[in-house]
Amino acid sequence: MNKAIDELLDEAAEVGRVRTNCPDCGSNNTFSAMYLPASMVVIYNCFDASCEIKGSKRIGLQKHQIKNGLFKKPIDFTEVFQEEFSTSNFIELAYSKQGLKYLEKVQCLDLHEQKHINVKYDLKQDRVVFLIKDLNSNRIVNAVGRTMKTEGKPKWYKYARTSADYKIGCGKVAIIVEDIPSACVASKLSNVVGISMCGTVLSENLYQHLLQEAYDKVLICLDKDAALKSMHICAILKHELNYVGVLFPEKDLKNMNADQLEDFIYQHG
Repeated sequence: MNKAIDELLDEAAEVGRVRTNCPDCGSNNTFSAMYLPASMVVIYNCFDASCEIKGSKRIGLQKHQIKNGLFKKPIDFTEVFQEEFSTSNFIELAYSKQGLKYLEKVQCLDLHEQKHINVKYDLKQDRVVFLIKDLNSNRIVNAVGRTMKTEGKPKWYKYARTSADYKIGCGKVAIIVEDIPSACVASKLSNVVGISMCGTVLSENLYQHLLQEAYDKVLICLDKDAALKSMHICAILKHELNYVGVLFPEKDLKNMNADQLEDFIYQHG
């Protein structure tokens, strides 16, 4: 391995992430390395299409981990084990007509009525709240609320400080999106699991889940303004998974009707 790359991987293991010029091809700010503490692996790649630098390196326990404990992560990383989250501050969504109308608008009301999704209402903040289960169990570990106020900020609010990866559906094709309603809509397709990252960052929880679940196909489908993020995540996952692809939607999946969604996924994925 290139000595300069090796040094960057060691740096990533210490600080969590490194983004800089590629030591191999020299392209500006295209080299990325990210440390996954629970796996003790650094994954890296160059985003220049002409550069073939990519891979992973197993790293031993770091000094700061020995000092702080094996599962003490840098601030950018979340714990693999998440504590159960209390929902006592929320009430039933039925008390919010506006909340029900919102679910209908984003094509999730049927899933709520059929109890496929667990949605509550935060009266104090006026938010429709999606309860988030652990990816591998039924424990509720977080909640994400969508404001019902026209000028409400932030639009989406995460109640716990842990990761908020949201999974719904059954199948061997995983479609990874930014927001929860889009994941819910994707899950209505046959053989599809919708997964929301509640943003554009691939958490270690989700990374580990994708490795363990052995999906036949994983499709990254972030918003059109996050195309580079989609390709970044694809570059990370393709070293470990059999099939990873990127979809470039013109609009959010939650805003597509059934025919548009099916055509988009099956024609492009």
